[in-house]
Amino acid sequence: MARSAHPRLKFLAPGWFAVVLGWGGLALAWHQATALLGEPAAMISQALGWAAIGALGLLALLTGLRLQRHASDWLADVRHPVLALVPMAMLVIAGFAVQVLGANNVWMAGFWMFGALAQLAATVWVFHRLRQSAATDKGPNWAGITPALFLAAAGNVVVPFAGVALGFQIWSVAQWTIGALFFVVVLVLFMVRVTAFGMLPRKLLPMLFITVAPPAAGGLGLAQLGAPVEALEGAWGIALFFVILSFLSFKPMMQEAFTIGHWALSFPLAAFAGLSMHLALMTQNGAMQTFAILALALASVIIGWLTLATARGLRDGSLLAPEPVALIHAA
Repeated sequence: MARSAHPRLKFLAPGWFAVVLGWGGLALAWHQATALLGEPAAMISQALGWAAIGALGLLALLTGLRLQRHASDWLADVRHPVLALVPMAMLVIAGFAVQVLGANNVWMAGFWMFGALAQLAATVWVFHRLRQSAATDKGPNWAGITPALFLAAAGNVVVPFAGVALGFQIWSVAQWTIGALFFVVVLVLFMVRVTAFGMLPRKLLPMLFITVAPPAAGGLGLAQLGAPVEALEGAWGIALFFVILSFLSFKPMMQEAFTIGHWALSFPLAAFAGLSMHLALMTQNGAMQTFAILALALASVIIGWLTLATARGLRDGSLLAPEPVALIHAA
């Protein structure tokens, strides 16, 4: 067992932390639904949240082992924007712990602060490398402009999930604003890239759903900051636009072999469902409540499918192998 597991660590890229985000984001969405769906929703939220906590712990342990045994591969991953998934996963777990478990204590504050600082550092690092890659005699490196860059923006807008309740209002506002700023910057760059060079390769199409995460998670962050309902409705409208736009590429992306990259669908759809549910409860609008339940059902079905497909891929050896990792780094 140990001998067979050891080589697989070589391919445990940061993209695997998307599993934590998917389960954790869906746990928060089901928590929002408790007011409408009652105790069953609360039980589902707890199960998903604890699964996400367990996944984060396991992935952190395996990543530490990978750093010891495959340091060069780990250092190669540090150069990729997907690195931002790691602190983002910590911040989502902190949000679950504070909002659902009521873990408002000094230990959680330290955990959250570590994640927030790591997220800020990852954002600076990602955009510093982007700036360096663009400063060449050959002109901008448009190949490096992919939806993976949106992860740095999305990671910052989830800071308020736990930060406000833990007493870090100013810091939460500041980092949320950084995420919102870079969402606009990356969106413009990505639109130019697509206009000039065409759509992403089919194997990278799942990454399009990452565009949903900044406005959807950003809206949930605004809710924690006490923003007016109009601001949340604006964020929801932007997120809805990118959900529709992303689903236009759903058929071709599902025709590709499953990789860990397909988990790019998970957190964005979970955050959109959570924001929809929050608005439904705030406005007490019947149509919005129905829509929110449907959005939650869709996110749950897709994340359930991703979970089963991942279990199958681990069993048959198609995941944690060279080819999937190559796809992740093709961005």
